[in-house]
Amino acid sequence: MARVLILGGGTAGLVAGRYLKAEADRLGIDVDVTMVTASERHYMPPLFMEVALGSASAEETWAPIKNAEKVYGFKVEVDRVTDIDLANRQVKTEGGKTYDYDYLFLGLGVKYVWDKYKGMSEYGHHNYTLEGALELHKALSEFKGGKIVIYVPEAPHRCGIYPFEMSLNLRSYFEHRGIENVEITVVHPGEAPAKSLNKTVSRFFEREMEKARAEFVHHDGHVEITPDKVVTKNAEFDYDLLIKVPPIAIPDIMAFMADDKDPRWAKVIGPDFRYPDYDEVYIVSEASMPPLGLLTAGVPLHNASIVAATSILHRIHGGYPVAEYAPTMCLGHGYNTGFAGNCEYEWAGSKYERHCYLLVKSPLVRLMKDSFYRGWLDSLRL
Repeated sequence: MARVLILGGGTAGLVAGRYLKAEADRLGIDVDVTMVTASERHYMPPLFMEVALGSASAEETWAPIKNAEKVYGFKVEVDRVTDIDLANRQVKTEGGKTYDYDYLFLGLGVKYVWDKYKGMSEYGHHNYTLEGALELHKALSEFKGGKIVIYVPEAPHRCGIYPFEMSLNLRSYFEHRGIENVEITVVHPGEAPAKSLNKTVSRFFEREMEKARAEFVHHDGHVEITPDKVVTKNAEFDYDLLIKVPPIAIPDIMAFMADDKDPRWAKVIGPDFRYPDYDEVYIVSEASMPPLGLLTAGVPLHNASIVAATSILHRIHGGYPVAEYAPTMCLGHGYNTGFAGNCEYEWAGSKYERHCYLLVKSPLVRLMKDSFYRGWLDSLRL
C-alpha cells in the first residue's frame, strides 16, 4: 500500500486529497491518503474581503475540514506539524504522533512577514485573516470620510488583483452609505494595475478605477509607515485609513527548503512541483508558485495540485496520465460589474510561460465568483 501524506488543509491540500482518493478508488489502487492540518477550519480567504465590507458573516468563510473524511473519504488529522524529516520520510506533530510516508505533499501556504518593512506591524488594517477582516470591518463602519490608502510594499503577494478589486468595492461601499468625500489611492510597486496579467486585464482595471475615482500610484520602494503617512522612495501618502497587503514567505517549518536565489520561496522544479532534493516530495503553495512563473492565487493552486496529484498517481500506478497545467480562469470584481480573464500556460523547460487575456465583462461575473466560493464551502458542510 502506498502512503501519501498531505500537510495543510487549505485549497491545495483539499484538492490533492480528494483527487488522489477518488482516482485511487476508481482504479482500484491501494493508497492511504492522510491529511494533517493545524486548523479544524478550511477557510475560503477571498470571502474575508466580503466580511470586511459587510456582505458576508464570519461563519460563511469556513467549513469543518474533518468533514472531508465523510465527503471525500481520506483521513484528516487536526494537529500541528513540528518536524519534517525528509531523509527518514517522517513527519512529527505537536500531539506526539509520527507519520511515515511514501509520498509527501506540502500544501502549507505562506507566512505573513509584517515586520519586514518598517511600520507595517504597527499601523493599518488588512483582511488577509478572518480576525483582520473583522477589525477592518469595524474601522470601515466607523469611517466618515477622508483618505484611504491601499498599500502594497512588494510583489508578488497573495491574490494579485486584490488591491484593485478592493479599491473598486470600497467606492461602491461608501456610495451605498452615502459618503462621497473619500479619496482612494492604491500605492503599488507595479507600473499599472494587474500589469503582470496582460494589457487587456490591466486596461479593465484602469478604466474601472477611473470610473470609481480610485487612483493608482507606482512606488519605488518602502521607507516607513507612520501613524498617518506612508513614505516610499519616490512619494509620501497621507492617510486617514490604511489598508495593507502583507509580504509573504515560505513557512518557518519549511525554511530549510528555501530557494537559494530568493529565500522567500521554496526550492521546486517543474513541471510537477517536486522538491529537487527528494523526488517523492511535492510542494504546492504560494511559496512554490513564483519560482515556476505562476500566480499566487486559489485557482492556480488548484491546477498545480492536480498536476502534482496525477504525478503521484503515475508513480504509484504506472501509466497514469500526468495532467498538464490547465488554463486558469480568473474572476474578479469591477466597479458595479465583474470580469473573467483567462491565462494559458506552456512549460518552457524551467518555468511556465503564460498568456493572459480578458474574456468577458459583466455584473453576472460577480455573482458567479461569490457563488463559487460559497458552493465550495457548502460541499464540506454536512
